Amino acid sequence: MRQFVFAFLLGLSYNVFGQTSNNLYGIVSKNYYSLVTDPFDSTFAYEQFDSATIRLGYMDPSVGLVYNRGPYTYNQFINLTGAALNPYDSTFVFMGGYGLNTFNLNQGNITFQTPVSNPIADSFFDNFRFNNADSTMYGLARRNTFDTATFQNFGELYLAKINTQNGVITQISPNSVGEGFALAGSAIDPYQMVYYFSTGANLVGLDLYTGNVFSDEPMSISNGDYFDNFTYSCADTALYGLVRQNFYSYYYDPLFPLDSFPMFDSATVKLGKINPNTGVVTTISQNAISMGGYSLNAGAAIDPDAMIYYYSTGANLIGVSMLTGNMVSSVPFTFEDGLYFNLMRNFENCRSAISMRLNPTTSIFEKSKLEEETLVFPNPTKELVTVKSTFLIKEIFLSAIDGKRLLVQNPANNHTSINLEAFEKGIYFITIIGTNNQVEVKKIIVN
Repeated sequence: MRQFVFAFLLGLSYNVFGQTSNNLYGIVSKNYYSLVTDPFDSTFAYEQFDSATIRLGYMDPSVGLVYNRGPYTYNQFINLTGAALNPYDSTFVFMGGYGLNTFNLNQGNITFQTPVSNPIADSFFDNFRFNNADSTMYGLARRNTFDTATFQNFGELYLAKINTQNGVITQISPNSVGEGFALAGSAIDPYQMVYYFSTGANLVGLDLYTGNVFSDEPMSISNGDYFDNFTYSCADTALYGLVRQNFYSYYYDPLFPLDSFPMFDSATVKLGKINPNTGVVTTISQNAISMGGYSLNAGAAIDPDAMIYYYSTGANLIGVSMLTGNMVSSVPFTFEDGLYFNLMRNFENCRSAISMRLNPTTSIFEKSKLEEETLVFPNPTKELVTVKSTFLIKEIFLSAIDGKRLLVQNPANNHTSINLEAFEKGIYFITIIGTNNQVEVKKIIVN
């Protein structure tokens, strides 16, 4: 794979520095400049960047007002290729300055700052996301190697996880899975335990258990040129993003009339989703949502309850219906104290998601033993289903195939019954949690 690291913001400036349950959290940044007089022309002056402050912020996407979370500021640069929100310990993690930084979502102060280290070899840690299914931060360990025979640099990528308190990177992939990635987004499917990233041409899925390539499909986009800003929706288990189509005109050099080169004019943006098993991108929007572009720095976020996909143009926050592809909101960013709002993350999307795919490295003996731990019968069923376990059950809940919880019980026993008569025919999942935090997931068919 060739390395693609592009951040073409279509006329938007690239900022190098960067409550309700559906609030969007992100990095609020503000730059400071001084006016410098040209030493060779005292009549000419220009702005020179001096410094920047960043802080944790949050906003109600229906209003657009960005609030600062507390009085705390951070005065180092930030890396805009990754951020993660952990809903379980209420933290927001980003890369900047000299390593990994952790904001407290409640107070807005930084609780951890640690250098990043990879025991195998020095590397970056990019495109990282929090996986709700196992409370782990996953991303790409990226490094370059120099071939002394050819005198060339080659990129290497490995799926990895990171300890947010000490910054230690643990590589999962036994071998490099690529040379580079595109700044098109990243996503985790917590049900299938797969991490997705883009090379620009292909959508690559990596197995979170083994680090091996789970899928690698060329992207087929019928109504556009690029599929960017993608993220995963736990509401309907799909990958959504923006389908961008660029338009160019050709400039003819008057001195060399036979030569011409393309000049970018404009772009259209539509909402789309991609099938990671085929690479086929389906455009949902019938018409363009906006003209001009969007900010890759801001990222994308999903409201799973309202089924709305959010992205930023730099000046406005745009909300798009995931059902129709139509724009449902467009609010200008206004700040309590700031100029940019980047690395948007949502608190509710994929919260409480649980893996539905067993670890393929688990031995047959261990799988058989696990399956014998709890019995769910009859299966299929029309009405009652009985759950009987060898351990004391603290909590049991029924979820739909998209991960939504439909029913919760706390039996405080090793057996219970669930009445499924009111549920439609189909596939459901029963999650059993023991008093010692044992977790088992059973598939149940209602017919």
